[in-house]
Amino acid sequence: EELWLLQNSLTEKTGEYDEYLSVITAKKEAEAEERARKEAVRTSIADTALSFIGGPYVYGGSNPNTGTDCSGFTKYIYEQVTGISLNRTAAAQSTQGHPVSAETAKPGDLVFYGSSGSITHVAIYIGNGQVVHAANSRKGIIQSDLYYQTPVKIVSILDD
Repeated sequence: EELWLLQNSLTEKTGEYDEYLSVITAKKEAEAEERARKEAVRTSIADTALSFIGGPYVYGGSNPNTGTDCSGFTKYIYEQVTGISLNRTAAAQSTQGHPVSAETAKPGDLVFYGSSGSITHVAIYIGNGQVVHAANSRKGIIQSDLYYQTPVKIVSILDD
């Protein structure tokens, strides 16, 4: 009788354990899928930015096909790839998202440049210490080293 009760209890506990295990496994799989999705969005931002290299710089422009300035470029890329609407100017964009360090920056993060406390330029970090940005009317949309100037601020717009 007592042995039967113990066996029943053990069977019940094993069933509970198996249930917990499958819940944990499903949760881990879902987390891995979400991480992969977020990484894919970041890769897509970088790839889309890279696809416009050689495009024209136009002050006040907001379409890299016809000409854009730095913040028009970042705004366009974000809206096309993520549907997220960025503010229009570099200074205003720098107030969005949350600050990250250069060491923890990921592709898709925004890198801001300027001098004496004012932000005057924005670029898209694409990984490996590189950014893509609408530089000026002479150079157009180019790829540069992250430190071609000293970054003032780096922000992550994405919630990851």
